[in-house]
Amino acid sequence: MKRLVGILSGVLAFLTAVFGVCLLLIAIGWPISTERVQELIASVRQMPAVLILVLAAFVLIAVAVVIMYGLIGAHFNRKTFAVLEKNELGETAVSFATLSQIAERTAKKRSDVLSCKTKVCAVGNSVRIEVRAVTSPTASLLELTHALQNEIAQAVSEQCGKAIGTVDVSVDQAEPSSGRA
Repeated sequence: MKRLVGILSGVLAFLTAVFGVCLLLIAIGWPISTERVQELIASVRQMPAVLILVLAAFVLIAVAVVIMYGLIGAHFNRKTFAVLEKNELGETAVSFATLSQIAERTAKKRSDVLSCKTKVCAVGNSVRIEVRAVTSPTASLLELTHALQNEIAQAVSEQCGKAIGTVDVSVDQAEPSSGRA
Protein backbone atom coordinates (compact mmCIF):
# COMPACT_ATOMS: atom_id res chain seq x y z
CA MET A 1 0.00 0.00 0.00
CA LYS A 2 2.84 2.40 0.86
CA ARG A 3 4.43 1.75 -2.52
CA LEU A 4 1.14 2.56 -4.29
CA VAL A 5 0.79 5.81 -2.34
CA GLY A 6 4.39 6.69 -3.24
CA ILE A 7 3.79 6.01 -6.94
CA LEU A 8 0.55 8.01 -6.96
CA SER A 9 2.24 10.89 -5.14
CA GLY A 10 5.04 10.87 -7.69
CA VAL A 11 2.61 10.88 -10.63
CA LEU A 12 0.60 13.70 -9.01
CA ALA A 13 3.76 15.72 -8.39
CA PHE A 14 4.90 15.19 -11.99
CA LEU A 15 1.54 16.22 -13.49
CA THR A 16 1.34 19.24 -11.21
CA ALA A 17 4.85 20.29 -12.23
CA VAL A 18 3.96 19.92 -15.93
CA PHE A 19 0.85 22.03 -15.38
CA GLY A 20 2.88 24.67 -13.56
CA VAL A 21 5.49 24.80 -16.32
CA CYS A 22 2.74 25.12 -18.95
CA LEU A 23 1.23 28.04 -17.03
CA LEU A 24 4.63 29.73 -16.89
CA LEU A 25 5.18 29.18 -20.62
CA ILE A 26 1.76 30.63 -21.41
CA ALA A 27 2.50 33.63 -19.18
CA ILE A 28 5.69 34.45 -21.05
CA GLY A 29 4.02 33.87 -24.41
CA TRP A 30 5.92 30.83 -25.69
CA PRO A 31 4.27 29.75 -28.98
CA ILE A 32 2.46 26.40 -29.15
CA SER A 33 1.11 25.22 -32.52
CA THR A 34 -2.09 23.25 -31.80
CA GLU A 35 -5.33 25.18 -32.48
CA ARG A 36 -7.09 24.17 -29.25
CA VAL A 37 -4.05 25.07 -27.21
CA GLN A 38 -3.89 28.39 -29.08
CA GLU A 39 -7.51 29.06 -28.09
CA LEU A 40 -6.73 28.17 -24.51
CA ILE A 41 -3.70 30.44 -24.59
CA ALA A 42 -5.82 33.28 -26.00
CA SER A 43 -8.35 32.93 -23.19
CA VAL A 44 -5.62 32.67 -20.56
CA ARG A 45 -3.79 35.69 -22.02
CA GLN A 46 -6.87 37.77 -21.37
CA MET A 47 -6.19 37.22 -17.67
CA PRO A 48 -3.73 39.56 -16.03
CA ALA A 49 -0.16 38.23 -16.15
CA VAL A 50 0.14 38.59 -12.39
CA LEU A 51 -2.76 36.16 -11.90
CA ILE A 52 -1.09 33.59 -14.16
CA LEU A 53 2.20 33.94 -12.32
CA VAL A 54 0.44 33.60 -8.97
CA LEU A 55 -1.30 30.42 -10.21
CA ALA A 56 1.98 29.03 -11.50
CA ALA A 57 3.72 29.83 -8.22
CA PHE A 58 0.86 28.20 -6.30
CA VAL A 59 1.17 25.03 -8.40
CA LEU A 60 4.93 24.87 -7.94
CA ILE A 61 4.56 25.40 -4.19
CA ALA A 62 1.96 22.62 -4.13
CA VAL A 63 4.45 20.32 -5.85
CA ALA A 64 7.12 21.23 -3.30
CA VAL A 65 4.69 20.53 -0.44
CA VAL A 66 3.76 17.13 -1.91
CA ILE A 67 7.42 16.22 -2.30
CA MET A 68 8.29 17.40 1.22
CA TYR A 69 5.31 15.55 2.66
CA GLY A 70 6.55 12.41 0.94
CA LEU A 71 10.02 12.84 2.40
CA ILE A 72 8.82 13.75 5.88
CA GLY A 73 5.97 11.24 5.79
CA ALA A 74 8.40 8.45 4.99
CA HIS A 75 10.32 9.39 8.13
CA PHE A 76 7.22 9.39 10.35
CA ASN A 77 5.82 6.20 8.88
CA ARG A 78 8.92 4.33 9.98
CA LYS A 79 8.08 1.36 12.18
CA THR A 80 8.71 2.13 15.87
CA PHE A 81 6.75 -0.67 17.52
CA ALA A 82 7.22 -4.42 17.63
CA VAL A 83 3.93 -6.29 17.31
CA LEU A 84 3.84 -9.04 19.90
CA GLU A 85 0.48 -10.54 19.10
CA LYS A 86 -2.50 -10.08 16.80
CA ASN A 87 -5.92 -11.40 17.65
CA GLU A 88 -9.58 -10.63 16.94
CA LEU A 89 -9.50 -7.66 19.35
CA GLY A 90 -6.49 -6.01 17.72
CA GLU A 91 -2.77 -6.13 18.22
CA THR A 92 -0.44 -5.92 21.18
CA ALA A 93 2.76 -3.98 20.58
CA VAL A 94 5.76 -2.73 22.51
CA SER A 95 7.80 0.30 21.50
CA PHE A 96 11.37 0.00 20.32
CA ALA A 97 12.34 2.44 23.07
CA THR A 98 11.02 0.00 25.69
CA LEU A 99 12.92 -2.91 24.16
CA SER A 100 16.05 -0.74 24.09
CA GLN A 101 15.64 0.13 27.79
CA ILE A 102 15.18 -3.52 28.75
CA ALA A 103 18.34 -4.47 26.85
CA GLU A 104 20.38 -1.60 28.29
CA ARG A 105 19.24 -2.23 31.86
CA THR A 106 20.01 -5.94 31.53
CA ALA A 107 23.50 -5.31 30.16
CA LYS A 108 24.35 -2.70 32.80
CA LYS A 109 23.46 -5.15 35.60
CA ARG A 110 26.72 -6.96 34.85
CA SER A 111 29.68 -5.63 36.80
CA ASP A 112 32.06 -6.02 33.84
CA VAL A 113 29.96 -3.78 31.53
CA LEU A 114 31.08 -0.17 31.97
CA SER A 115 28.71 1.44 29.44
CA CYS A 116 26.19 0.32 26.88
CA LYS A 117 24.20 1.65 23.92
CA THR A 118 21.39 -0.17 22.16
CA LYS A 119 19.53 0.08 18.88
CA VAL A 120 16.33 -1.76 17.95
CA CYS A 121 15.45 -2.44 14.30
CA ALA A 122 12.56 -4.15 12.55
CA VAL A 123 13.58 -7.11 10.42
CA GLY A 124 10.55 -8.43 8.58
CA ASN A 125 8.06 -9.55 11.24
CA SER A 126 10.79 -9.81 13.85
CA VAL A 127 12.99 -7.43 15.82
CA ARG A 128 16.77 -7.22 16.09
CA ILE A 129 18.43 -5.66 19.12
CA GLU A 130 21.96 -4.35 18.56
CA VAL A 131 24.01 -3.84 21.71
CA ARG A 132 27.34 -2.04 21.86
CA ALA A 133 29.03 -2.42 25.22
CA VAL A 134 32.31 -1.23 26.70
CA THR A 135 33.73 -3.69 29.21
CA SER A 136 36.36 -3.72 31.89
CA PRO A 137 39.86 -4.67 30.71
CA THR A 138 39.72 -7.96 32.61
CA ALA A 139 36.46 -9.24 31.11
CA SER A 140 36.44 -12.35 28.94
CA LEU A 141 34.97 -11.00 25.71
CA LEU A 142 33.64 -14.24 24.22
CA GLU A 143 31.96 -15.35 27.45
CA LEU A 144 30.58 -11.85 28.00
CA THR A 145 29.04 -11.57 24.52
CA HIS A 146 27.34 -14.97 24.85
CA ALA A 147 26.11 -14.11 28.34
CA LEU A 148 24.77 -10.71 27.19
CA GLN A 149 22.94 -12.28 24.25
CA ASN A 150 21.28 -14.88 26.46
CA GLU A 151 20.47 -12.51 29.32
CA ILE A 152 18.98 -9.83 27.04
CA ALA A 153 16.93 -12.36 25.06
CA GLN A 154 15.66 -13.89 28.33
CA ALA A 155 14.83 -10.48 29.88
CA VAL A 156 12.87 -9.37 26.80
CA SER A 157 11.09 -12.72 26.66
CA GLU A 158 10.15 -12.54 30.36
CA GLN A 159 8.99 -8.93 30.27
CA CYS A 160 7.22 -8.98 26.89
CA GLY A 161 6.03 -12.58 26.78
CA LYS A 162 7.56 -13.25 23.38
CA ALA A 163 11.03 -14.11 22.14
CA ILE A 164 12.99 -11.51 20.19
CA GLY A 165 14.43 -12.27 16.72
CA THR A 166 18.16 -11.69 17.28
CA VAL A 167 20.45 -9.98 19.74
CA ASP A 168 23.71 -8.77 18.18
CA VAL A 169 26.40 -7.80 20.67
CA SER A 170 29.52 -5.76 19.88
CA VAL A 171 32.04 -5.34 22.66
CA ASP A 172 34.89 -2.87 23.08
CA GLN A 173 37.29 -3.42 25.91
CA ALA A 174 38.35 -0.39 27.94
CA GLU A 175 42.07 0.36 28.09
CA PRO A 176 43.65 -0.57 31.39
CA SER A 177 44.62 2.49 33.38
CA SER A 178 48.34 3.07 33.41
CA GLY A 179 48.41 4.62 36.86
CA ARG A 180 49.64 7.96 35.50
CA ALA A 181 47.87 11.13 36.52
